[in-house]
This record gives sequence, C-alpha cells and structure tokens, in this order.
Amino acid sequence: MRRSLPRFTLITLSLLVCGVTLFSTTHAADKPRIKIVMESPQGFLDDLEYLVVDLAREKKQWDDNLYPSLDIFLIGVDREAPLRFDVLLNNADPGEKSGYRYQPCIPIVPGRRGLKDFIQNNLNPIGIDEKTKRRGYYQLTGNVFQGWMRLVGDEKKGQVRYACIAADGYEDDIPKNMPSPQESHKDILAKGYDLGIEVLNTADQTALRQKQADDFVPYLMKDTLRKPDESEAKFEFRKLSQLHKFEQLSRIYVQAEQATAGFTTNEAKKQGEAEFVLKALPETGLLKFIQTMGVEPSRFASVEMADDPVLGLRLNLPFDDFRRTQLEDWYPAALAAAKEKIDTSEEFSDDEREPAKEAVDLLYKMLLDGDPLGRLDMFIDITRAESGKLGIVGGVLSGDGKAADEIVKLIPQIHSEWSVEMDTETIGQTAIHKIDVSNDTPKAIFDYFGESGVVYVGTSFDMVWLAGGDGAYEALKANLEKVVASAEPHETAVEGEAEAEDVGEAEAEDDVEAEGEAPAEVEPTVATSGHEKFVDLKLQAGPLVSFADDLTKETGWNLLGSINIKPPGAAAGASGEKGASSLQPIDPAEMRRIVRTSLAVDNKDRVTGVISRTDDHIGGKMTFAPGVLRALGKVIAKVVGDNLQ
Repeated sequence: MRRSLPRFTLITLSLLVCGVTLFSTTHAADKPRIKIVMESPQGFLDDLEYLVVDLAREKKQWDDNLYPSLDIFLIGVDREAPLRFDVLLNNADPGEKSGYRYQPCIPIVPGRRGLKDFIQNNLNPIGIDEKTKRRGYYQLTGNVFQGWMRLVGDEKKGQVRYACIAADGYEDDIPKNMPSPQESHKDILAKGYDLGIEVLNTADQTALRQKQADDFVPYLMKDTLRKPDESEAKFEFRKLSQLHKFEQLSRIYVQAEQATAGFTTNEAKKQGEAEFVLKALPETGLLKFIQTMGVEPSRFASVEMADDPVLGLRLNLPFDDFRRTQLEDWYPAALAAAKEKIDTSEEFSDDEREPAKEAVDLLYKMLLDGDPLGRLDMFIDITRAESGKLGIVGGVLSGDGKAADEIVKLIPQIHSEWSVEMDTETIGQTAIHKIDVSNDTPKAIFDYFGESGVVYVGTSFDMVWLAGGDGAYEALKANLEKVVASAEPHETAVEGEAEAEDVGEAEAEDDVEAEGEAPAEVEPTVATSGHEKFVDLKLQAGPLVSFADDLTKETGWNLLGSINIKPPGAAAGASGEKGASSLQPIDPAEMRRIVRTSLAVDNKDRVTGVISRTDDHIGGKMTFAPGVLRALGKVIAKVVGDNLQ
C-alpha cells in the first residue's frame, strides 16, 4: 500500500469523510479554530463496519481493503479515547502565508510502550523523524512533514495522554502548560455524538476572526479557475456562486457565538441522526438575521404535508441585507449565463432563442420584484396517486405573480411542440393556465408522472402555482381553496384587484400591478421568544434517485456532472502519473446504479429534516433511514475498492 501522508493525517482525513465541519474556539484565550471531535477511533471503525458490512454486505471489501487500510494507522493510538482534529486559519501577517494549518491531538496508548509504538511504528516508517527537545516535547523533521509534537495530559491524574502536533512555524499552537484537549471537548461528547463539533467564540476575538476570514476567502477562491470548455458568462456565474458560499461560511466563522453539530449512527433505531444549534454573538448582523427566522407566517401554512410523501418541502426563509447584497450581484450573472446558454444550446431552434431570452428577462424581473418581500416562501409536494404514479404541486410567494402570465404565453414560441390555454379556470383570484407538454417530452416523465402530459400554472397578484402528474390538478384546487380561505389579511388587496377587472384592459393591468407592489421597505419583524419552524423536509430517496437515473439515461442530462475517470490503479500511483495520489472518483452513472440498487432493497429510504428558531438561536435535526446508510456504505466500499486494490 502506498503511504504518501502521515498516518495521523490519514486518520483525521477518514474522520472528515463522514463528518461535518463548523467553526469553533475552545477557550476564550485560545486561538480561533475549526474543531472536530471523534468519539473514539474504535467507535469510528465500528460505525463504518456497520455501514459497510452489516448494511451494505461488503464484508470482503472490509476485510481485504478498508479495515487493513485504517487499522495500520492506529499503531500506538488509544482506540477507546476521543480523537481531536483542529484546523486553524492563518493570520496572513507580513511574511506569513495565507491559508490554514492542522493541529491534530491523537490519544496515545498509556505507558512508555504506547508512545514508543506511535513514534517508531507510525511516524518513523513514513519518513517523519523525531528529535527530543525536552521531556514530552519533540521536533519533527523529514521530507513528509516538519513541525512540533507535545505530549499533553497527565495519566497519573486519570487524563488521556495526547500527542498534539503543530506545523512548522507555529510552535505556539502547542504551548508549554497546554491544557488537556479532554477538558474542552467533554461537553460535546456528553451529547453522545459519534462525530461532533463545538463553537465557543468570544466578542473580543471578532476583529481577529474578521481579519482571518477576509484573507481566507480570496485564498479559497484562487483555485476557482475557468475550465477549458467553459464560457466566460458561465464561469463568472459559477465563480460568483462559489464566492457567495464562502462569504456565508466566513460570516458564521466571524459572528457565531456558539454552535453545536453532531452525527450519530444509531444502530438501535437503525438510522443516522444529525443535528445542529447556532447562536450568534450579540450586536451582530447574524443575530438580527436569526431573530427574523420563523417570525412571518408562511402564506402556505394551511397546506398540510402528507404523512409519507415522495417529497415534501416547506421553506420560509428570510434574507437580510447581507444576502440581498449578494443577490443583487447574483441575479445579473445568472441572467447572463442563462442567455448565453440559450444562444449556444442545440435544444433551441433559431426561432425559439429570442422568445426564450424574453422569458428569462421576465423571470429576472419577477425575482427583482420579489426582493422587497424579504424572504423565500414556498412549498413542494410530490405524492403517489392510487394509480401508483406521482403528482407534483408547488407554490411560491411572489412580488408580482401575474408577471408569470407573460412567461406562460411565450411557451409555444419557446417550444413549438407545446401548446397553452390561458385562463381555463379561476379559483379565488388565481387564474389557472393549462400547458400541454405531451409532445416531445422524455418518456421518463410519463413513466413516473402519468400519461396526461398536462402542466397547470396558477397566477395571482402575490403567488405562482405549478402542478402536474396524476391527481395534481385536484390537489392544486384543494390547496388553493385552503390558502384563499386563510388569506384574510390579503382580502383588501384581492378586492382591489377584482375591481380593476371591470375597467379597460390597460388600466386594469396597471391596477393589478399596483396591487402587487410591496409596501415601502421597513425593518423586518424580529422575534424575542417562541419556537417556530421554517424548514420542513420529508422525502423518499428511492423514487427520486430512480427518476433522476432514468431521465439521465434517456436525455443525457447528468445531475452529477462529468468526471474524468482514470484507469484502474491510477489513483494509487500505479500509473506513475503526476497527481496519482488523489482519489479515484466514481463514474456518476455507476454511483447512481449503486445508490439506486441500495435504496430499492427494503423501501427504507426516508430522510426527514426540520430547522426551527427557539428564542434567539436556531436548531435543526435530520434522520436517515437504513437504506440511505446502506447506500453510503456501498459507495464507501466502491471508493475503497477502486483506490486500494
């Protein structure tokens, strides 16, 4: 087996494969850091064995490849003690490189023999030599790694002894009289997580964290390069989306006071469980943002989610000035990329391109008109009808829902095989339009959603609805009636719109548009107490993955993108090519096959998730049924098989 990294690094990388990462500080006087805690190396092995052997039935891969590749990294390591892996951002002071560094703290088997085994049979064989500077303190040298190692923890006092390692140039990461890591992660382990993180930031470090984040975001962005076959507009859109993601993460790093996240493989319940809590520092934008979550009731609150939907999603997410500023840049970039796609795609004829771009412009205007709403309020339900086919119904709050009418009118010009009937019915103040897509539609759509080939679009001054598939029209009407009946605060606006219909067409359109306008922007309502849910998710992974797989096979559309698959053995260095130490990825088609087969075994494929606000903090929990864990185990076995055989 090729050894290209220190064993302690590979242990922690294994943790990262299955873990979650948030930002954390362990002590008020300590450096800001990203801290990840493993309950124990043996517990990690047991959980991994449960996924790969018990659920995925890949015992041979476990015995021949996965277990030996991990077990060899644990020589001299206390398998029953917690393992720490911290990441610290560099300060980018003059002369210091930007980026990040690692600080692992590895539990060592008690006694002199344990330390000797760790050094002689773990570090030395891969080219890391130690030089004793003083008792319990070593300088590490060699071509593989240079740095420092300090033994921390008094075994005589019942503490776990840790080998804490610092990178070259950062000797003060492991100072003399360094407190035992055992103390700073005991609270997170008390929650029973297999993998966990903890955030304890302080206001006096905000300036330092801001300085680190300001430098770290450009560091992360430096590798976002234009691909050879990528257009300028598409690249700019992808780069901006990436930047916004990093900016949002850095905001949490700078402004979070406390956060807890953890994952547990619950063998007794045969499910995976993940949960988190996030609390912001006082007087920060993040705190103000959190206080707006779950305050404004959803316009679709009366639409109840089915007990066991194929997909049920409720989102009522506010956005603040931070996110609004990002959207002001994101919308034009998305518009430019979409128009360029239309100009270059073979899916459109020459006659269809201009109407398609006009529709994109109208959608762009709808997004801008919705900005004063200050939130994304929507729902999607996919349910199974008595026929066994699926039906989908969804709705979204809009700043000007009637603008969607013009988009619907353009559809026959965008797709000559489709036809539109406008205003086939009115429910309350919502006009229903009928779109016939039965011609030139992928067979997979009919296989899963029935043969009708009809999609319904509903529009009113503040909402847009969409429905299709078996039973969808009936569900659309029923849901609309519920929302109309519960819309007493909107009666005045609706009545005003109805009166406008009695005047001339041009004047009526002006009046309807006026009714759709948002009031002057005001400070968002914030919460001081209460418990409100603003994200709710239920799904059956099996049908959704199967549909995506069939649609991809038929149309060539690839949800996971394209991946350059290397010859077998290349990832392990057999080919001798540059960069051969990187992992061999799975072909997306092969991954879909593995996941689809795994989920179809016993119909135990459910995923649920909820995020809510309680007073001044938010928290969420997700559960994963055994079929989902089985699919994960199969994927792990496949990756291991491709890279270690």
